[in-house]
Amino acid sequence: MAAAVAREGFDNPPLIVVIEDEPMVLMAYELMFEAWGYRFVGADCASSALTQLMVLRRAPDFIVADYRLAEGNTGTQAISLLRQAFGHDIPGLLVTGETSIETLRDAASTGFPLLRKPVNSRQLQDAVVRCIGGAC
Repeated sequence: MAAAVAREGFDNPPLIVVIEDEPMVLMAYELMFEAWGYRFVGADCASSALTQLMVLRRAPDFIVADYRLAEGNTGTQAISLLRQAFGHDIPGLLVTGETSIETLRDAASTGFPLLRKPVNSRQLQDAVVRCIGGAC
């Protein structure tokens, strides 16, 4: 049923970009999104995601980004970079394993929906469907 949700009403399945610097976690996202019927681009940083998207010549329909990325970068910065590159507000959400109140408050202040790791696949799927539908 999940794959049907992704494909229903779309000539091309929505393209999901995930920016995650943990290779095993990124692989799990890929398996999940492809099983749900979405097209998938995974990268460990925003610039790598942008390079892949330029090859595809397609803007993403949704972005999932880990809040804390390598080299002091954040998922907020990654989403902003992709939005700037494509010239519109692409819906997205942040994922974090951080537990400090300060970090959670900072992530929540971005305005992006926030899911805490480990990510529940049902919550993730619901957020993606809702946001692609314009409710974010």
